[in-house]
Amino acid sequence: MNKNKESVINLNGYYQPPESRYLQEQSERRGVKYVGIVSGICVISYVIIQNLMSLVVAMTPLRELYFSDPTMQSVVTIFMSIFSLLVPFGIGGMLISRKTGNQVFNFEKPVSGKLMVFAVPLGFFVCLAGNYISSIFVNIMSDIGFSLSSPDFDVPSDIPGRIVYLVSIAVVPALVEEFAIRGAVLQPLRRYGDKFAIIASAIIFAVLHGNLIQAPFALIAGIALGYAVCITNSIWTGVLIHFCNNLYSVIIEFLIEDIADEQLLNRIYIIVMIALYAVSILGSVIFVIVKGKRKLMPSFTLIPEGQKMKSFLINLPMVIAILIMLKITAQNVSFG
Repeated sequence: MNKNKESVINLNGYYQPPESRYLQEQSERRGVKYVGIVSGICVISYVIIQNLMSLVVAMTPLRELYFSDPTMQSVVTIFMSIFSLLVPFGIGGMLISRKTGNQVFNFEKPVSGKLMVFAVPLGFFVCLAGNYISSIFVNIMSDIGFSLSSPDFDVPSDIPGRIVYLVSIAVVPALVEEFAIRGAVLQPLRRYGDKFAIIASAIIFAVLHGNLIQAPFALIAGIALGYAVCITNSIWTGVLIHFCNNLYSVIIEFLIEDIADEQLLNRIYIIVMIALYAVSILGSVIFVIVKGKRKLMPSFTLIPEGQKMKSFLINLPMVIAILIMLKITAQNVSFG
C-alpha cells in the first residue's frame, strides 16, 4: 500500500484517511460518553430510590420497628441494596447493551478456574491493604480536626438475626454491587481498554459509598476487583472477592460484640489478621507463578486515556451525580 500526504497509520497497522480517523475518534468519544451518561443517571436513580425507601420507613409503622430491631434493619438494608442498585443499573446495563451490541452482564464461567481460585486471595490481599490505607487516612483526617462517619448498623445478638445480618452485609452487596459496577459500568467500557474500564468503574464504586471512611478503600478495592474480573473474564471472581472482604468485616464485628475482654479480643484479632494475611499472600504468590493468561486487554482506540476519562466523567448526568454524592459525603464530615 502506498503512502500519501493525506494518510495516517492506525493502531492496527493500516493506513487510514484523516476523515475516517476523525469519524472513528468521534464515535469512540460518543460511545464512552453514552456509558458515562447512563452511569450518571443510574447513580442519581440510586440516590432517589434510597431516599424514597427511607421516607417510606420513616412515615410508616416500620419506623419504630426499624430503630428497635437490628434484624429489621438488616432486612430493610437488603431491600434497599436490591432495589436502589439492581433496578437502575440493571436497566442501564440493558440500554447500554442494546446501544453497543456488547454483552454487559458476563456471568459466564471464568476462562481459567485455576486462575480464578488464586485471583481471589490476591484481590482479598489488596482489600486488606486498602482497609489499612483507609484507616491511616481516617487517622490523618482526625489529627487535622475532621471527624468522619459512615453508616452504622446494630449487630443482632441472636443466631437468626446474625444470619440475616451476614446476608445483608456480605452476600447481597457482593452480588448486587458487582452486578452494577463490574457489570453495567466496567463491561461496556472494556472495548476502550481494560485499564481505562477498571479505573473508571473504581471511581464510580468509590463515589457510590458517599463517605470518606469507605470511599478510599472502595477506590483501591474497586481497582483490584476490576482487574480480577477482567483477567478471568467473569463477574463471579469479583463476587467472591467482595464476599470474602465483607465476610471478614462481619466476623470482626461479631468478635467485637461477643468478647468483652479487650486483651483477649486484641489477641484473637491479631491471630485472625496474621492468618488472613498469610493465606492471602500465599495465594497471591501462587497466582503470580500459576500458568494462565493474566494480561489486560489493551486499548485499540484512537483517543488518549485522558480524553476517554473526560468523556466518561464530564457530561451533565455524571456531573450532577458526582455533585450529589459529594454533598452526601460532606454530610458525613464534621470539623472539631
